[in-house]
Amino acid sequence: MSNNKAVNFLRKNVYYFVFILCLAVLSIITVALVVGQNGNSNQLGDDNVIENPDDNLDAGNVQTPNQNEENKGNEEQNPPIEENKPTVTVVVFDMPVDGTIIKEYVGASVVYNQTLGLYTGHKAIDFLADEGAQVKCSYGGVVESITTSNLEGTSIVVNHGNNLKTVYNSVEPIENLAEGQSVSKGEVIATVALNNRTEYKDGAHLHFEVIENGVKIDPQKYLLLEEK
Repeated sequence: MSNNKAVNFLRKNVYYFVFILCLAVLSIITVALVVGQNGNSNQLGDDNVIENPDDNLDAGNVQTPNQNEENKGNEEQNPPIEENKPTVTVVVFDMPVDGTIIKEYVGASVVYNQTLGLYTGHKAIDFLADEGAQVKCSYGGVVESITTSNLEGTSIVVNHGNNLKTVYNSVEPIENLAEGQSVSKGEVIATVALNNRTEYKDGAHLHFEVIENGVKIDPQKYLLLEEK
């Protein structure tokens, strides 16, 4: 009889037993999960800190406000280099002839011309040189004109561009020199002659003029005679 009671009790309460068993299993699983998570948390040391994605930025590219102000100051002190900046060409003439100065450029006054016997202007430099001495182009350019007159003799005008010209007077042009011909700095273009009738008493010499913007100027501006 006792066994039958026990069986009947189990049949009546089987659902309660199953329910209690399920609760026990769920409790065990929950406890196991919590313990596992705590274990993993304890294993994370200082070397296993999860980094903020922003921490991976290159530290060299991160600037503080003070650094930004310093950079601005450096930029003001060291402005960027300008590219394609036009260069300035310094024009320096070669000596047109190997000789000494016998008459200098005179701007606002006059000098005595012993050939004419009177005072005249002299906006040129006269270089004493032997007849036949080589006359060289002082600066590269183009032969603009070759002219001859009974009083002033033969003159060669070389155009150097930028409204700058040189005049070589009392000369004999070399053979085949022609107007429109390009000539180089230091190239022989003539020889000293005695064909200038207005200055023949000065002897053989080169009468050298410089014209800038249509005005005769002192050739020493470009000859730098003090360094010769």
